[in-house]
Amino acid sequence: MSEQAEFILYLSIAAALIGLIVAVIVCVCIVRKYKKGLQSPIYPLEHYASLDLTHAYDNFIGKTVTKVRVSSSNNRRN
Repeated sequence: MSEQAEFILYLSIAAALIGLIVAVIVCVCIVRKYKKGLQSPIYPLEHYASLDLTHAYDNFIGKTVTKVRVSSSNNRRN
């Protein structure tokens, strides 16, 4: 095996090891973040993800929107 081929082999092995180390570090950080997040207070979903589509000017470009009136009673139609 020539010196150039050996160098490329060692370089590719080093790059693979560096990539593996970085992947392990990222995975450990994500797992720790999720474990810590589960111990935190409840996420205020209504505050950050509320959606109000009751106005006549709500625009949906390139989408088909169907308007359905929902009654407030619990009667079901079959």
